[in-house]
Amino acid sequence: MRRLGLFLAAWVVAFAASADEWIQGRVVGVHDGDTASVTTRDGHLLQVRFYGIDAPEVANEHWPTQAFGREAARYARKLLLKREVKVRLTGETTYRREVGEIFIDDNSASQALVRAGLAWWNTRYAPRDHDLQRLENAARQQRIGLWHGRHPVPPWVYRQRHKRRTP
Repeated sequence: MRRLGLFLAAWVVAFAASADEWIQGRVVGVHDGDTASVTTRDGHLLQVRFYGIDAPEVANEHWPTQAFGREAARYARKLLLKREVKVRLTGETTYRREVGEIFIDDNSASQALVRAGLAWWNTRYAPRDHDLQRLENAARQQRIGLWHGRHPVPPWVYRQRHKRRTP
């Protein structure tokens, strides 16, 4: 009986540690189609990488702007900038950014970008997110945004191509 109690206690602790964390704040910057800066209510500044998606790249020191990169950034800016949001942090980080799903009035920014054809569902990091899968399939079928082109290049492929060229 004691073993069962210890097992259950360990399971509860493990489950609680893996549970998502919610924060509230204001979007103070949008860097591209899948990264924003959020100032939390207690004054912390978080760089948030959008959960479950990968948007076309904007120019930086490693690569030029990818097709639809500006459009994705513009859309994310219009959707989020200076807005009060809730963020579901996943507990993961990537390149010093917290991974999280940003919500405006209970609507997911990740889903909005995929629905608009301005981001890919990231199957590597959100393999069971069937809502994102459904939204991407619909955007592809309707040839919305980046799906209007014949052979859109996923951002992860675009980044790899440019990494090889960098000395």
